[in-house]
Amino acid sequence: MARLSYLTLALGMVAFGGCTGGTAGGDDTAGTTGTAGTTGTDTTGTDSDGDTETGGDDTPEATALPIEILGPAGTVVAVRIDVPDDLADTPGAALALTVHNVVEAGAMFVVVGDAEPIDLGTPALHLLRPSGGHATASLALPEGTLRPGSNRVVFRYDREIRDVSGFRVLDLALVVGGQRLTTGLPADDPTTWTAPSTDANAVARGKQYFTEESRDGGPVCSRCHADDGADLAYFAFSNHSLIARAEHHLFSADESADIASYIRSLPVAAVGRVYDPPFQPGPTNVGGAGAGHGAVLSADDAVGAALFPDGFPDAPAWDIAASFDTATIAVPVDTPSWFRWLPRKIDATWFTRADGMLAAAEAALLSDGSLAAAREFQTAAMHVGKEILITTGDHAGRVELLRYAAVKLWDWQRRHGGFDGADNGFPDGGPAFPYEVGFAFFEAAFVNGLPDAMHQAYSWWIAQVAVNPGRGKTTGDRPLNWQDVLTVADSAGAGPWTLTYLHLVGSLEESQGALADDFGTDRGPVRLLAVPLRRVAGPVRAALLRRFLTREAEYLAGGGTLTSEHHVMLGNAWRDGCDGLTADERAELRELAPPEVATDLTACP
Repeated sequence: MARLSYLTLALGMVAFGGCTGGTAGGDDTAGTTGTAGTTGTDTTGTDSDGDTETGGDDTPEATALPIEILGPAGTVVAVRIDVPDDLADTPGAALALTVHNVVEAGAMFVVVGDAEPIDLGTPALHLLRPSGGHATASLALPEGTLRPGSNRVVFRYDREIRDVSGFRVLDLALVVGGQRLTTGLPADDPTTWTAPSTDANAVARGKQYFTEESRDGGPVCSRCHADDGADLAYFAFSNHSLIARAEHHLFSADESADIASYIRSLPVAAVGRVYDPPFQPGPTNVGGAGAGHGAVLSADDAVGAALFPDGFPDAPAWDIAASFDTATIAVPVDTPSWFRWLPRKIDATWFTRADGMLAAAEAALLSDGSLAAAREFQTAAMHVGKEILITTGDHAGRVELLRYAAVKLWDWQRRHGGFDGADNGFPDGGPAFPYEVGFAFFEAAFVNGLPDAMHQAYSWWIAQVAVNPGRGKTTGDRPLNWQDVLTVADSAGAGPWTLTYLHLVGSLEESQGALADDFGTDRGPVRLLAVPLRRVAGPVRAALLRRFLTREAEYLAGGGTLTSEHHVMLGNAWRDGCDGLTADERAELRELAPPEVATDLTACP
């Protein structure tokens, strides 16, 4: 009876129309209470100096960073930057921006003074992130744009995008004559935020709206989020962002304020930020909050400089990666922001397929909360996802289902132990849900089933690498298959130092524990050589081969044997990478190699 009642409840809360009934389902709307945008379709006017500027006198001005430009089409927010008299006419002025969630062209704009609007989604500006995320760029300004004194910069959300309520500006400055002129705005502090109302009745109504009611025919808010909305508190959704999104889903202004009051009442600290990707690796990584968007490296060379400040060793030990803390090693790729975790739709058939196994497993997850229940819930989501793919070929639907599962499992982790232990909230044998979402994208990439699928898989798998790269318990399927990791990294354009880092970690992971028995087969680390050998520069390429061949010799000296498939893979890897080695390096490596593999190293004489 419990299973039937839960299933009935689940079906009553979902709809095929997608996550359009939740407060923020599918929107990345975290930010500040003091920088809220205001609706306004009149985007031209006269300022106090009598000069015409885009934005109008009644355009609200930001009071803190980040600046939220969130709401319906026509939302505008302004900020002012002072320019000294002697710099106003300096040629080559630019606007430096860091933005979040510029996902399409023709929707998000900036206007500086009286200059023409700049479409932030123009691909050439390099701020566009179709899948969401942050970006930094410097935008050249036309001569004569700036004037002495106060210069107004206006941000506009001109065209509403499905599942997106706007964008935010994380940082901005005018760069003039080699000087960086800033707004002087303070960084907003979520610990200072207060609820629209602390009245118990308002909070109770907000909880009811969030967990039980929909205004637009979609699922209730809690289906796309943590069941109690804890993610909105944890990732610091501002009052304005909550209200704007609730109004988007047809809640009234008062109802939306009640929802925000409910979220503010939750006993959940604002640890993360929605614009900072969960589990982003970096030196300041904090639990599920990650290390912040600032930890994302701008260049691949920085990986090598950080890991090997004295240069890459000529003879790296096989266990060189044992000292690597993958949670704190920064890389030049964003992990998925919370916007990319939230499902875009919920399909009622998820909960009826396979005799309702997903609904039953979710009920157990909520009532039991054990590691076994979490594994069973993930297994159910994977089973139903595979069934969707087999019966309908719907890669997008499978991704949405696994996103849904990931959100619920993230919340399970938060409630049962948190993210700050040595296992980062991912106990050995626990559900590897970032991997599973990435794997759905990975399989979609081979049939062009989803746009940008390889990059998406790479991003999710970097999150998995950060929290649990295997710890010597990699099974070949979960947490990670390192051949697949290197494949997506290569396809997504990862640089040679990132590939080297991933190769070192992956080859160590896949030679430990039960996988040690596979070393001499085609399932062992030999299969991981191909990608770095064709992408990594000569001296490092030689060092990676030196490391592998030394380990190969140790394995054979200990009584190991090599399968014919192992020889094929080693021969292919050598052939793909030997032209990047000098003649002396090739000769030295052949001398180092055990006699058993001599015929595998004959290419590139």
